[in-house]
Amino acid sequence: MDESFAKLKAFWDHYLGQLQCQTPDAAFDSMVNIHNPRQCHTTFNWSRSLSLYQLGYGARGMGFRDSTQDVMGAVASIPNEAKVLLRKLMSVQNPDGSAMHQFFPLTMEANEGDSREEGTKHTYGDDHLWGVLAVCAYIKETGDYGFLDEATTYYDKCLPVEQREQAPILDHLLRAMNYPKENVGQHGLPLLGFADWNDTVNLPGDAESLFNANLYGTALRELIALLRHLGKDESADAFEKDWQVMRERVNTHAWDGAWYVRYFKENGEPIGSKSNEEGKIFTNGQSWPVISGFASEERAKTALDSVNEHLNTLNGIQLSGPGYTRYDPEKGGVTSYPPGAKENGGIFLHSNPWVMIAETMLGNGDRAFQYYNQINPAAKNDSIDSYEIEPYCYAQNILGDEHPQFGLGRNSWLSGTASWTYQAATQYILGVRPSHEGLIIDPCVPKAWDQFMVVRKFRGATYRIQIRNPEQVCKGIAELKVDGVPIEGNCVPPAPSGTSISVEAIMGSVAPVPA
Repeated sequence: MDESFAKLKAFWDHYLGQLQCQTPDAAFDSMVNIHNPRQCHTTFNWSRSLSLYQLGYGARGMGFRDSTQDVMGAVASIPNEAKVLLRKLMSVQNPDGSAMHQFFPLTMEANEGDSREEGTKHTYGDDHLWGVLAVCAYIKETGDYGFLDEATTYYDKCLPVEQREQAPILDHLLRAMNYPKENVGQHGLPLLGFADWNDTVNLPGDAESLFNANLYGTALRELIALLRHLGKDESADAFEKDWQVMRERVNTHAWDGAWYVRYFKENGEPIGSKSNEEGKIFTNGQSWPVISGFASEERAKTALDSVNEHLNTLNGIQLSGPGYTRYDPEKGGVTSYPPGAKENGGIFLHSNPWVMIAETMLGNGDRAFQYYNQINPAAKNDSIDSYEIEPYCYAQNILGDEHPQFGLGRNSWLSGTASWTYQAATQYILGVRPSHEGLIIDPCVPKAWDQFMVVRKFRGATYRIQIRNPEQVCKGIAELKVDGVPIEGNCVPPAPSGTSISVEAIMGSVAPVPA
Protein backbone atom coordinates (compact mmCIF):
# COMPACT_ATOMS: atom_id res chain seq x y z
CA MET A 1 0.00 0.00 0.00
CA ASP A 2 2.79 2.46 0.91
CA GLU A 3 4.56 1.65 -2.35
CA SER A 4 1.39 2.28 -4.36
CA PHE A 5 0.81 5.64 -2.68
CA ALA A 6 4.43 6.58 -3.32
CA LYS A 7 4.05 5.78 -7.02
CA LEU A 8 0.82 7.76 -7.17
CA LYS A 9 2.48 10.73 -5.49
CA ALA A 10 5.45 10.54 -7.86
CA PHE A 11 3.15 10.49 -10.87
CA TRP A 12 1.20 13.57 -9.83
CA ASP A 13 4.37 15.40 -8.74
CA HIS A 14 5.73 14.85 -12.24
CA TYR A 15 2.48 15.59 -14.08
CA LEU A 16 1.63 18.76 -12.17
CA GLY A 17 5.25 19.85 -11.96
CA GLN A 18 5.51 20.70 -15.65
CA LEU A 19 4.12 24.14 -14.83
CA GLN A 20 3.61 25.85 -11.51
CA CYS A 21 2.87 29.50 -10.91
CA GLN A 22 2.66 31.94 -8.04
CA THR A 23 0.54 35.01 -8.74
CA PRO A 24 -1.40 37.58 -6.68
CA ASP A 25 -4.61 35.55 -7.21
CA ALA A 26 -5.02 32.44 -5.04
CA ALA A 27 -8.01 31.03 -6.98
CA PHE A 28 -6.07 31.31 -10.24
CA ASP A 29 -3.06 29.51 -8.70
CA SER A 30 -5.29 26.76 -7.31
CA MET A 31 -6.77 25.99 -10.72
CA VAL A 32 -3.59 26.34 -12.78
CA ASN A 33 -1.33 24.42 -10.43
CA ILE A 34 -3.63 21.54 -9.47
CA HIS A 35 -7.24 21.27 -10.53
CA ASN A 36 -7.22 22.36 -14.18
CA PRO A 37 -4.32 20.11 -15.26
CA ARG A 38 -5.88 17.26 -13.30
CA GLN A 39 -9.11 17.71 -15.25
CA CYS A 40 -7.09 17.81 -18.48
CA HIS A 41 -5.60 14.44 -17.54
CA THR A 42 -9.05 12.97 -16.93
CA THR A 43 -10.40 14.39 -20.19
CA PHE A 44 -7.37 13.13 -22.13
CA ASN A 45 -7.86 9.60 -20.78
CA TRP A 46 -11.60 9.35 -21.26
CA SER A 47 -12.48 11.89 -23.96
CA ARG A 48 -16.30 11.72 -23.79
CA SER A 49 -16.40 7.93 -23.46
CA LEU A 50 -17.02 7.55 -19.73
CA SER A 51 -19.49 10.06 -18.42
CA LEU A 52 -22.87 10.46 -16.81
CA TYR A 53 -23.64 12.92 -19.60
CA GLN A 54 -22.49 11.05 -22.72
CA LEU A 55 -23.29 7.60 -24.11
CA GLY A 56 -19.66 6.50 -24.04
CA TYR A 57 -18.03 3.44 -25.52
CA GLY A 58 -21.32 1.61 -25.99
CA ALA A 59 -22.75 4.05 -28.53
CA ARG A 60 -20.84 7.27 -29.04
CA GLY A 61 -17.21 6.26 -29.06
CA MET A 62 -14.40 8.84 -29.05
CA GLY A 63 -14.64 12.11 -30.88
CA PHE A 64 -11.89 13.21 -33.28
CA ARG A 65 -12.48 16.88 -32.55
CA ASP A 66 -12.80 16.25 -28.80
CA SER A 67 -9.65 14.17 -28.48
CA THR A 68 -7.39 16.39 -30.58
CA GLN A 69 -8.26 19.35 -28.36
CA ASP A 70 -7.80 17.24 -25.21
CA VAL A 71 -4.25 16.43 -26.36
CA MET A 72 -3.38 20.13 -26.33
CA GLY A 73 -4.13 20.47 -22.62
CA ALA A 74 -1.99 17.47 -21.57
CA VAL A 75 0.88 17.38 -24.06
CA ALA A 76 3.38 19.14 -21.77
CA SER A 77 2.87 16.61 -18.98
CA ILE A 78 2.44 13.34 -20.92
CA PRO A 79 4.04 13.88 -24.35
CA ASN A 80 4.57 10.18 -25.05
CA GLU A 81 0.92 9.35 -24.38
CA ALA A 82 -0.08 12.37 -26.49
CA LYS A 83 1.96 11.04 -29.40
CA VAL A 84 0.28 7.63 -29.19
CA LEU A 85 -3.17 9.20 -29.23
CA LEU A 86 -2.29 11.54 -32.10
CA ARG A 87 -1.06 8.59 -34.16
CA LYS A 88 -4.36 6.83 -33.46
CA LEU A 89 -6.39 9.91 -34.39
CA MET A 90 -4.54 10.44 -37.67
CA SER A 91 -5.43 6.88 -38.66
CA VAL A 92 -9.14 7.75 -38.76
CA GLN A 93 -8.60 10.62 -41.16
CA ASN A 94 -10.18 10.11 -44.57
CA PRO A 95 -8.09 10.09 -47.77
CA ASP A 96 -9.72 13.37 -48.87
CA GLY A 97 -8.38 15.11 -45.75
CA SER A 98 -11.60 15.15 -43.71
CA ALA A 99 -11.89 13.00 -40.59
CA MET A 100 -14.34 10.58 -39.01
CA HIS A 101 -16.25 12.48 -36.37
CA GLN A 102 -16.44 9.57 -33.93
CA PHE A 103 -14.77 6.17 -33.74
CA PHE A 104 -14.60 3.19 -31.42
CA PRO A 105 -11.11 3.04 -29.82
CA LEU A 106 -11.14 -0.74 -29.34
CA THR A 107 -11.83 -1.54 -32.99
CA MET A 108 -10.56 1.71 -34.57
CA GLU A 109 -13.65 1.75 -36.76
CA ALA A 110 -15.81 4.77 -37.39
CA ASN A 111 -19.06 5.20 -35.52
CA GLU A 112 -21.21 5.77 -38.57
CA GLY A 113 -24.40 4.72 -36.81
CA ASP A 114 -24.27 7.81 -34.57
CA SER A 115 -23.06 10.32 -37.14
CA ARG A 116 -26.34 12.24 -37.06
CA GLU A 117 -26.18 12.58 -40.81
CA GLU A 118 -28.54 14.90 -42.61
CA GLY A 119 -29.38 13.63 -46.06
CA THR A 120 -26.09 12.99 -47.80
CA LYS A 121 -23.99 15.02 -45.36
CA HIS A 122 -21.42 12.82 -43.66
CA THR A 123 -18.67 15.27 -42.77
CA TYR A 124 -18.23 17.80 -40.00
CA GLY A 125 -16.46 20.82 -41.41
CA ASP A 126 -13.96 21.28 -38.57
CA ASP A 127 -12.71 17.89 -37.34
CA HIS A 128 -9.65 17.55 -39.57
CA LEU A 129 -8.39 21.06 -38.78
CA TRP A 130 -8.17 20.35 -35.04
CA GLY A 131 -5.74 17.58 -35.94
CA VAL A 132 -3.40 20.16 -37.49
CA LEU A 133 -3.46 22.28 -34.32
CA ALA A 134 -2.87 19.26 -32.08
CA VAL A 135 0.07 17.84 -34.05
CA CYS A 136 1.72 21.27 -34.23
CA ALA A 137 1.22 21.72 -30.47
CA TYR A 138 2.91 18.36 -29.84
CA ILE A 139 5.87 19.20 -32.07
CA LYS A 140 6.40 22.67 -30.58
CA GLU A 141 6.32 21.17 -27.11
CA THR A 142 8.67 18.26 -27.76
CA GLY A 143 10.80 19.18 -30.77
CA ASP A 144 9.97 15.72 -32.13
CA TYR A 145 10.03 16.63 -35.82
CA GLY A 146 10.62 12.99 -36.74
CA PHE A 147 6.96 12.38 -35.93
CA LEU A 148 6.07 14.15 -39.18
CA ASP A 149 7.81 11.41 -41.14
CA GLU A 150 6.02 8.54 -39.42
CA ALA A 151 3.55 6.77 -41.70
CA THR A 152 0.03 5.94 -40.64
CA THR A 153 -3.06 4.84 -42.51
CA TYR A 154 -5.99 6.76 -43.88
CA TYR A 155 -9.39 5.40 -42.92
CA ASP A 156 -11.26 3.31 -45.50
CA LYS A 157 -14.11 1.18 -44.20
CA CYS A 158 -14.05 -0.94 -47.38
CA LEU A 159 -10.49 -2.15 -46.83
CA PRO A 160 -8.81 -4.09 -44.03
CA VAL A 161 -6.24 -2.06 -42.12
CA GLU A 162 -3.25 -3.69 -43.78
CA GLN A 163 -4.51 -2.65 -47.24
CA ARG A 164 -5.32 0.96 -46.47
CA GLU A 165 -3.29 3.82 -47.89
CA GLN A 166 -0.40 4.95 -45.71
CA ALA A 167 1.31 8.32 -45.69
CA PRO A 168 3.53 10.40 -43.37
CA ILE A 169 1.86 12.49 -40.67
CA LEU A 170 2.88 15.64 -42.55
CA ASP A 171 0.90 14.42 -45.56
CA HIS A 172 -2.14 14.00 -43.29
CA LEU A 173 -1.79 17.64 -42.25
CA LEU A 174 -1.46 18.85 -45.83
CA ARG A 175 -4.56 16.95 -46.93
CA ALA A 176 -6.46 18.38 -43.96
CA MET A 177 -5.66 21.85 -45.31
CA ASN A 178 -6.73 20.98 -48.83
CA TYR A 179 -10.22 19.84 -47.80
CA PRO A 180 -11.58 23.28 -46.71
CA LYS A 181 -9.76 24.95 -49.60
CA GLU A 182 -11.56 22.77 -52.13
CA ASN A 183 -14.97 22.53 -50.43
CA VAL A 184 -16.37 26.06 -50.37
CA GLY A 185 -19.70 27.77 -50.92
CA GLN A 186 -20.85 30.80 -52.90
CA HIS A 187 -18.70 33.27 -50.91
CA GLY A 188 -15.62 31.08 -51.18
CA LEU A 189 -15.91 30.18 -47.48
CA PRO A 190 -15.51 26.59 -46.20
CA LEU A 191 -18.68 24.52 -46.13
CA LEU A 192 -20.39 23.79 -42.84
CA GLY A 193 -20.97 20.11 -43.62
CA PHE A 194 -23.29 18.49 -41.11
CA ALA A 195 -21.99 20.89 -38.45
CA ASP A 196 -18.89 22.69 -37.24
CA TRP A 197 -17.81 23.01 -33.58
CA ASN A 198 -21.40 23.97 -32.76
CA ASP A 199 -23.00 20.54 -33.26
CA THR A 200 -26.51 21.92 -32.98
CA VAL A 201 -26.57 24.20 -36.04
CA ASN A 202 -27.27 21.86 -38.96
CA LEU A 203 -28.08 23.96 -41.99
CA PRO A 204 -29.13 22.17 -45.19
CA GLY A 205 -27.35 22.39 -48.51
CA ASP A 206 -24.03 24.13 -49.12
CA ALA A 207 -24.14 26.39 -46.07
CA GLU A 208 -20.89 28.15 -45.16
CA SER A 209 -19.25 28.35 -41.74
CA LEU A 210 -17.21 31.32 -40.57
CA PHE A 211 -15.92 29.17 -37.71
CA ASN A 212 -14.45 26.75 -40.24
CA ALA A 213 -12.99 29.66 -42.20
CA ASN A 214 -11.19 31.03 -39.15
CA LEU A 215 -10.10 27.62 -37.87
CA TYR A 216 -8.68 27.04 -41.35
CA GLY A 217 -6.83 30.35 -41.09
CA THR A 218 -5.45 29.41 -37.67
CA ALA A 219 -4.31 26.01 -38.94
CA LEU A 220 -2.65 27.71 -41.90
CA ARG A 221 -0.66 29.94 -39.55
CA GLU A 222 0.46 26.90 -37.56
CA LEU A 223 1.57 25.06 -40.68
CA ILE A 224 3.31 28.12 -42.10
CA ALA A 225 5.38 28.42 -38.91
CA LEU A 226 6.17 24.70 -39.01
CA LEU A 227 7.18 24.68 -42.67
CA ARG A 228 9.35 27.79 -42.25
CA HIS A 229 11.14 26.07 -39.38
CA LEU A 230 11.69 23.00 -41.56
CA GLY A 231 13.10 25.15 -44.35
CA LYS A 232 10.19 24.38 -46.68
CA ASP A 233 9.75 28.01 -47.70
CA GLU A 234 8.09 27.30 -51.05
CA SER A 235 5.26 25.37 -49.37
CA ALA A 236 5.02 28.02 -46.65
CA ASP A 237 4.73 30.75 -49.28
CA ALA A 238 1.85 28.89 -50.95
CA PHE A 239 0.03 28.63 -47.62
CA GLU A 240 0.66 32.33 -47.00
CA LYS A 241 -1.24 33.06 -50.23
CA ASP A 242 -4.08 30.76 -49.16
CA TRP A 243 -4.25 32.61 -45.83
CA GLN A 244 -4.44 35.97 -47.57
CA VAL A 245 -7.18 34.74 -49.91
CA MET A 246 -9.35 33.48 -47.05
CA ARG A 247 -8.71 36.62 -45.00
CA GLU A 248 -9.99 38.73 -47.88
CA ARG A 249 -13.11 36.58 -48.28
CA VAL A 250 -13.94 36.69 -44.57
CA ASN A 251 -13.57 40.45 -44.34
CA THR A 252 -15.37 41.15 -47.61
CA HIS A 253 -18.43 39.02 -46.92
CA ALA A 254 -18.75 38.46 -43.16
CA TRP A 255 -18.25 41.84 -41.48
CA ASP A 256 -21.66 43.03 -40.28
CA GLY A 257 -20.77 46.51 -39.05
CA ALA A 258 -20.10 45.81 -35.37
CA TRP A 259 -19.31 42.07 -35.47
CA TYR A 260 -18.78 39.15 -37.83
CA VAL A 261 -21.64 36.94 -38.96
CA ARG A 262 -21.47 33.27 -37.99
CA TYR A 263 -22.94 31.34 -40.95
CA PHE A 264 -24.29 31.81 -44.44
CA LYS A 265 -27.20 29.65 -45.57
CA GLU A 266 -26.97 28.12 -49.01
CA ASN A 267 -29.07 31.02 -50.37
CA GLY A 268 -26.59 33.54 -48.94
CA GLU A 269 -28.72 34.65 -45.99
CA PRO A 270 -26.55 35.32 -42.91
CA ILE A 271 -27.01 33.89 -39.42
CA GLY A 272 -25.49 35.81 -36.53
CA SER A 273 -26.27 39.15 -38.12
CA LYS A 274 -27.95 42.38 -37.04
CA SER A 275 -30.57 41.51 -39.66
CA ASN A 276 -31.66 38.49 -37.59
CA GLU A 277 -34.36 38.87 -34.94
CA GLU A 278 -32.91 36.03 -32.84
CA GLY A 279 -29.35 34.72 -32.83
CA LYS A 280 -28.01 38.13 -33.85
CA ILE A 281 -24.46 37.61 -32.56
CA PHE A 282 -22.36 34.53 -31.86
CA THR A 283 -19.32 34.57 -29.55
CA ASN A 284 -17.20 32.27 -31.70
CA GLY A 285 -17.82 34.50 -34.66
CA GLN A 286 -15.85 37.25 -32.88
CA SER A 287 -13.03 35.48 -31.05
CA TRP A 288 -11.85 33.32 -33.93
CA PRO A 289 -11.24 36.11 -36.48
CA VAL A 290 -8.80 37.50 -33.89
CA ILE A 291 -7.15 34.12 -33.25
CA SER A 292 -6.82 33.47 -36.99
CA GLY A 293 -5.38 36.93 -37.57
CA PHE A 294 -8.04 37.73 -40.17
CA ALA A 295 -9.52 40.67 -38.24
CA SER A 296 -7.82 44.04 -38.45
CA GLU A 297 -6.98 45.61 -35.10
CA GLU A 298 -9.96 47.96 -35.39
CA ARG A 299 -12.41 45.22 -36.29
CA ALA A 300 -10.99 42.90 -33.65
CA LYS A 301 -11.55 45.51 -30.95
CA THR A 302 -15.05 46.31 -32.19
CA ALA A 303 -16.05 42.64 -32.40
CA LEU A 304 -14.76 41.82 -28.91
CA ASP A 305 -16.43 44.93 -27.49
CA SER A 306 -19.69 43.64 -29.00
CA VAL A 307 -19.22 40.35 -27.17
CA ASN A 308 -18.74 42.25 -23.94
CA GLU A 309 -21.80 44.40 -24.56
CA HIS A 310 -24.26 41.80 -25.84
CA LEU A 311 -23.15 38.42 -24.48
CA ASN A 312 -21.18 38.80 -21.26
CA THR A 313 -22.74 37.98 -17.87
CA LEU A 314 -21.42 37.67 -14.33
CA ASN A 315 -21.36 33.88 -14.82
CA GLY A 316 -19.56 33.89 -18.16
CA ILE A 317 -19.97 34.71 -21.83
CA GLN A 318 -23.04 33.34 -23.58
CA LEU A 319 -22.53 31.49 -26.84
CA SER A 320 -25.04 33.60 -28.76
CA GLY A 321 -28.03 35.84 -28.34
CA PRO A 322 -30.84 36.53 -28.21
CA GLY A 323 -31.94 32.92 -27.79
CA TYR A 324 -34.26 31.22 -30.27
CA THR A 325 -37.80 31.07 -28.90
CA ARG A 326 -39.35 28.55 -31.31
CA TYR A 327 -38.22 25.40 -33.06
CA ASP A 328 -36.88 25.89 -36.58
CA PRO A 329 -36.16 22.63 -38.46
CA GLU A 330 -33.88 24.48 -40.88
CA LYS A 331 -31.49 25.55 -38.09
CA GLY A 332 -31.72 22.25 -36.28
CA GLY A 333 -30.98 21.37 -32.66
CA VAL A 334 -29.94 24.85 -31.51
CA THR A 335 -33.62 25.85 -31.59
CA SER A 336 -34.75 22.81 -29.60
CA TYR A 337 -33.40 24.16 -26.30
CA PRO A 338 -35.10 26.91 -24.31
CA PRO A 339 -33.41 30.32 -24.51
CA GLY A 340 -30.36 30.45 -22.27
CA ALA A 341 -29.75 26.67 -22.29
CA LYS A 342 -26.83 24.87 -23.90
CA GLU A 343 -26.05 26.17 -27.41
CA ASN A 344 -29.18 28.33 -27.53
CA GLY A 345 -27.70 31.34 -25.75
CA GLY A 346 -26.33 29.39 -22.81
CA ILE A 347 -22.92 30.01 -21.30
CA PHE A 348 -21.15 27.26 -23.22
CA LEU A 349 -17.88 27.39 -21.34
CA HIS A 350 -15.73 25.92 -24.11
CA SER A 351 -16.05 29.20 -26.03
CA ASN A 352 -15.01 31.43 -23.10
CA PRO A 353 -11.24 30.77 -23.17
CA TRP A 354 -11.19 31.57 -26.88
CA VAL A 355 -12.38 35.07 -26.00
CA MET A 356 -9.75 35.25 -23.25
CA ILE A 357 -7.06 34.35 -25.80
CA ALA A 358 -8.37 36.91 -28.28
CA GLU A 359 -8.37 39.64 -25.63
CA THR A 360 -4.74 38.88 -24.70
CA MET A 361 -3.80 39.18 -28.37
CA LEU A 362 -5.11 42.75 -28.22
CA GLY A 363 -3.32 43.37 -24.92
CA ASN A 364 -6.46 43.52 -22.78
CA GLY A 365 -5.20 41.74 -19.68
CA ASP A 366 -7.80 43.13 -17.31
CA ARG A 367 -10.71 41.97 -19.46
CA ALA A 368 -9.12 38.58 -20.20
CA PHE A 369 -8.66 37.96 -16.48
CA GLN A 370 -12.20 39.15 -15.75
CA TYR A 371 -13.48 36.51 -18.17
CA TYR A 372 -11.23 33.91 -16.56
CA ASN A 373 -12.57 34.67 -13.08
CA GLN A 374 -16.20 34.60 -14.20
CA ILE A 375 -16.00 30.87 -14.95
CA ASN A 376 -13.29 29.84 -12.47
CA PRO A 377 -14.81 27.03 -10.35
CA ALA A 378 -12.47 27.86 -7.48
CA ALA A 379 -14.04 31.33 -7.32
CA LYS A 380 -17.61 29.99 -7.10
CA ASN A 381 -17.69 28.74 -3.51
CA ASP A 382 -20.03 31.55 -2.48
CA SER A 383 -22.51 30.62 -5.23
CA ILE A 384 -22.21 26.84 -5.05
CA ASP A 385 -25.88 26.37 -4.11
CA SER A 386 -26.95 27.84 -7.45
CA TYR A 387 -23.93 26.59 -9.47
CA GLU A 388 -24.24 22.95 -8.28
CA ILE A 389 -20.97 21.79 -9.90
CA GLU A 390 -17.77 20.72 -8.13
CA PRO A 391 -15.76 23.86 -7.29
CA TYR A 392 -12.59 22.37 -8.79
CA CYS A 393 -13.52 21.38 -12.35
CA TYR A 394 -15.08 23.06 -15.35
CA ALA A 395 -18.61 22.34 -16.49
CA GLN A 396 -19.62 22.05 -20.11
CA ASN A 397 -22.22 24.78 -19.74
CA ILE A 398 -23.94 27.18 -17.36
CA LEU A 399 -27.49 28.36 -17.93
CA GLY A 400 -27.57 31.90 -19.31
CA ASP A 401 -29.46 34.97 -18.18
CA GLU A 402 -32.47 34.24 -20.42
CA HIS A 403 -33.09 31.06 -18.41
CA PRO A 404 -34.92 31.08 -15.04
CA GLN A 405 -32.09 29.00 -13.50
CA PHE A 406 -29.35 31.43 -14.56
CA GLY A 407 -26.01 30.33 -13.08
CA LEU A 408 -26.77 26.59 -12.85
CA GLY A 409 -23.85 24.51 -14.13
CA ARG A 410 -24.26 21.26 -16.06
CA ASN A 411 -22.10 18.43 -17.50
CA SER A 412 -18.92 18.61 -15.47
CA TRP A 413 -15.47 17.06 -16.00
CA LEU A 414 -15.46 15.80 -19.60
CA SER A 415 -15.43 19.09 -21.48
CA GLY A 416 -13.07 20.74 -23.94
CA THR A 417 -13.27 23.72 -21.58
CA ALA A 418 -10.56 22.06 -19.47
CA SER A 419 -7.92 22.02 -22.21
CA TRP A 420 -8.66 25.45 -23.61
CA THR A 421 -8.93 27.26 -20.29
CA TYR A 422 -5.61 25.73 -19.27
CA GLN A 423 -4.07 26.93 -22.53
CA ALA A 424 -5.61 30.38 -22.10
CA ALA A 425 -4.31 30.66 -18.52
CA THR A 426 -0.80 29.33 -19.04
CA GLN A 427 0.08 30.29 -22.62
CA TYR A 428 -1.74 33.60 -22.97
CA ILE A 429 -2.42 35.13 -19.54
CA LEU A 430 0.82 33.93 -17.94
CA GLY A 431 2.14 34.03 -21.52
CA VAL A 432 4.60 31.15 -21.32
CA ARG A 433 4.16 29.06 -24.46
CA PRO A 434 6.28 26.79 -26.63
CA SER A 435 7.32 27.63 -30.15
CA HIS A 436 9.58 25.99 -32.72
CA GLU A 437 12.39 28.35 -31.72
CA GLY A 438 12.04 28.06 -27.95
CA LEU A 439 9.92 29.23 -25.03
CA ILE A 440 8.05 32.49 -25.63
CA ILE A 441 7.55 34.85 -22.68
CA ASP A 442 4.55 37.03 -23.54
CA PRO A 443 2.28 37.62 -20.50
CA CYS A 444 -0.96 39.56 -20.65
CA VAL A 445 -2.13 40.10 -17.08
CA PRO A 446 -4.17 42.53 -14.97
CA LYS A 447 -2.42 45.86 -14.52
CA ALA A 448 -2.57 45.38 -10.75
CA TRP A 449 -0.22 42.39 -10.85
CA ASP A 450 3.15 43.86 -9.89
CA GLN A 451 5.00 40.55 -10.13
CA PHE A 452 4.50 36.81 -10.52
CA MET A 453 6.52 33.65 -11.02
CA VAL A 454 6.28 30.62 -13.32
CA VAL A 455 8.30 27.41 -13.25
CA ARG A 456 8.03 25.68 -16.62
CA LYS A 457 9.67 22.44 -17.75
CA PHE A 458 10.28 22.43 -21.48
CA ARG A 459 12.08 19.78 -23.52
CA GLY A 460 13.77 18.42 -20.42
CA ALA A 461 15.05 21.74 -19.04
CA THR A 462 13.57 23.71 -16.13
CA TYR A 463 12.90 27.42 -16.61
CA ARG A 464 12.40 29.53 -13.49
CA ILE A 465 10.73 32.67 -14.77
CA GLN A 466 10.38 35.76 -12.60
CA ILE A 467 8.26 38.52 -14.11
CA ARG A 468 8.03 42.05 -12.71
CA ASN A 469 5.55 44.71 -13.80
CA PRO A 470 6.78 48.04 -12.40
CA GLU A 471 4.84 50.17 -14.90
CA GLN A 472 1.54 48.38 -14.15
CA VAL A 473 0.90 47.46 -17.79
CA CYS A 474 -1.12 44.53 -19.14
CA LYS A 475 1.28 43.41 -21.85
CA GLY A 476 4.75 43.91 -23.22
CA ILE A 477 8.26 42.71 -22.34
CA ALA A 478 10.67 45.61 -22.09
CA GLU A 479 13.65 43.57 -20.88
CA LEU A 480 14.48 39.86 -20.80
CA LYS A 481 17.50 38.20 -19.19
CA VAL A 482 18.46 34.53 -19.40
CA ASP A 483 20.87 33.46 -16.66
CA GLY A 484 21.60 37.13 -16.10
CA VAL A 485 22.42 37.90 -19.75
CA PRO A 486 20.08 40.23 -21.68
CA ILE A 487 18.64 38.83 -24.90
CA GLU A 488 16.70 40.46 -27.70
CA GLY A 489 13.06 39.63 -28.26
CA ASN A 490 10.94 37.48 -25.99
CA CYS A 491 11.88 33.92 -27.00
CA VAL A 492 14.18 31.91 -24.75
CA PRO A 493 16.12 29.34 -26.83
CA PRO A 494 15.84 25.66 -25.83
CA ALA A 495 18.38 24.62 -23.20
CA PRO A 496 20.02 21.20 -22.84
CA SER A 497 17.89 18.60 -21.11
CA GLY A 498 18.54 18.42 -17.39
CA THR A 499 19.62 22.03 -17.01
CA SER A 500 17.98 24.78 -14.95
CA ILE A 501 17.55 28.21 -16.51
CA SER A 502 16.86 31.49 -14.73
CA VAL A 503 14.70 33.93 -16.67
CA GLU A 504 14.03 37.51 -15.56
CA ALA A 505 11.42 39.51 -17.44
CA ILE A 506 10.42 43.13 -16.90
CA MET A 507 7.14 44.23 -18.40
CA GLY A 508 6.87 47.68 -19.91
CA SER A 509 5.15 49.84 -22.49
CA VAL A 510 6.09 48.23 -25.78
CA ALA A 511 4.01 47.13 -28.78
CA PRO A 512 2.22 43.78 -28.27
CA VAL A 513 4.05 40.78 -29.70
CA PRO A 514 2.10 38.88 -32.40
CA ALA A 515 0.83 35.47 -31.31
